[in-house]
Amino acid sequence: MAIAKMKKLTLMAEQQNKETLLRSIQEMQSIEVISLSDVLEEDILEQFEVADSYNETLDYKSELQDIEHALSYVSQFIPEPGMIEKLKTKREVLSLEELENHVKNTDIKGLISQVQDKEEELNHIEERKKALQEEESFLRKWRELKFHPSEVNGLKLLNVHIGTVDNEHAPMLIGGLDELSTAYYEEIFTRSDEIAYLIILAKEQEEQFKKLTTELSFRELKYPFELLPEDALYSNLNNQKSLHEKEAALKKEIKGWRSVSRDLQLAEEYNYNVGQRELAKDLVLNSEHLFIASGWIEEDKLDSLKHIINTDLGEDAVVIMTDDVKMEEFDQVPIVLHNNSLIKPFELITEMFSLPKYNEVDPTPLMFPFFLIFFGMIGADLGYGLLLWLGTFVALRFFNVEGSTRRFMKFLHILAYPTMAFGLFFGSFFGISLPFHVLSLQDDVIVVMVISVIIGVIQLIFGLIMNGIIKERQGQRASSYVDGYAWAMMLIGLAIYVLGSIVFSIPLVTQIGIGLALINVAGIIVVSTISSKNKALGFGLGLYNLYGVTGYVGDIVSYTRLMALGVASANIAMAFNLIVGYLPPLFRFTIGVVLIIALQAMNLALSFLSAYVHSSRLQYVEFFGKFFEGGGKPLTPLKTLEKHIWLKQKN
Repeated sequence: MAIAKMKKLTLMAEQQNKETLLRSIQEMQSIEVISLSDVLEEDILEQFEVADSYNETLDYKSELQDIEHALSYVSQFIPEPGMIEKLKTKREVLSLEELENHVKNTDIKGLISQVQDKEEELNHIEERKKALQEEESFLRKWRELKFHPSEVNGLKLLNVHIGTVDNEHAPMLIGGLDELSTAYYEEIFTRSDEIAYLIILAKEQEEQFKKLTTELSFRELKYPFELLPEDALYSNLNNQKSLHEKEAALKKEIKGWRSVSRDLQLAEEYNYNVGQRELAKDLVLNSEHLFIASGWIEEDKLDSLKHIINTDLGEDAVVIMTDDVKMEEFDQVPIVLHNNSLIKPFELITEMFSLPKYNEVDPTPLMFPFFLIFFGMIGADLGYGLLLWLGTFVALRFFNVEGSTRRFMKFLHILAYPTMAFGLFFGSFFGISLPFHVLSLQDDVIVVMVISVIIGVIQLIFGLIMNGIIKERQGQRASSYVDGYAWAMMLIGLAIYVLGSIVFSIPLVTQIGIGLALINVAGIIVVSTISSKNKALGFGLGLYNLYGVTGYVGDIVSYTRLMALGVASANIAMAFNLIVGYLPPLFRFTIGVVLIIALQAMNLALSFLSAYVHSSRLQYVEFFGKFFEGGGKPLTPLKTLEKHIWLKQKN
């Protein structure tokens, strides 16, 4: 069983040691703190109370939001390293003490204020630029106006009007002005939507002009500048230039704030960590002098915890009590999977489906060999496998690939080996048939399909046997036979029948196969009847259970997808090679090289995607469905953020 054995942990210490203890737990990153208020007896709860750290948590959240905003803003201007450089750069590793000392010795609020000042300054520049751009657009339209509109105000005999009218109304305006005997007009500019005019007329015709312009929506010019349009435009452009230069200088200054960015990153780590400890305090019970904390921990990490607590607080500062997991707690206990380095990357397949419950088995090592075979049969190309191996090897060996990305790279690296192995088995190298092979994906399709079905039957039998073993351990003996062993024996009997009647033509073997299958058919009915209090109902359930044979037929047929996808991938690769091969020599070794690389890359991606998806599907539906329920929840320890740095864990 690859599920870590867990212990329920209870810690009791003096109030003055609460922060230090939670800090030690957080640095260990292996303990999930849980609430005690729901599990302790009422007479004990009367002596303690749950602390309310809402205000403290809110303060840290608010400061964390300010830090995140400042960091996000600064990051816009600091150039990101190139992909290769980024992959080669190792993330900094700090202890919790080193992190906290650095942040406490840095004026984080001052840095936030500094960033906010620059942000406000740049925002002001941006707003001013937009206003100047609008003014520029206005002035460019009116730059042909060679006098200031205020100069023509207050004339005794004449009125001067400067304004615009919509294009469709311009002919009517001109017609109306022509009817006025003293009117003079001149076009200043024309745009796609409007035309500007200078209009001069005698004062006695002002009423007629107003009546005309009201109907045509003539818009009088409102000129807010002291300078002429041409001069105002020149000043405007100079102001814009100055703003651009000031903006560039500010951005250049922020661009050099790498140290500021690093300090903000560490502050983000620190505030998140403190916030998590404040949340954990809400799960702790407190009295005037003592507090009690409880949680889950892996059994093999208990000694490490005791060592850390003794180092940080002293040997007698904390009372440590542990309890074994009770049966009624199986649904609540968090799950940690323990597998060796070869199988561990495949835990991601299990996690995508569901973690096992504490009383189940980890299906990862059981599924592991089948996943290798399925992926290899679908990929089934030596060239594709070599590329996958080389790409993942280079990433793991020469680049700083960490965390979940590293696990996924290891996962793909392991899968490269069965891909190459089946590529040799089927004699395929980038769709080119190798001179040596065991079977051919072009000529031996039926044989490959039979092999796929045989592998599928083996996995189904294995899953059913596991079902029987698990239910037998849980004390469900009748169910272990009816739902597990009996169906496994029936499939084995069917396999023996096929061997005896089709492969070897031995009547005795055929009869043994039929007999084994029929005995277990009868066994399902008999055991279902005996184990049920209502015998008639049990007999009916036994007959209904036999109806499940249709589902097993469907399961077996599902495994033929291994053949279908493997053959499809190989034939598509071969077809691409043929297409390029038909090109004339000149194009074949120029455009053809680029074309074949692109086509093979596309087929490689589709092949591996199909292999991943369909191999997972066969595990989830056909295999896991026979013995695995899932529903476990992962261990969520009190831990640090680890977004920008890695924490140096205590052990």
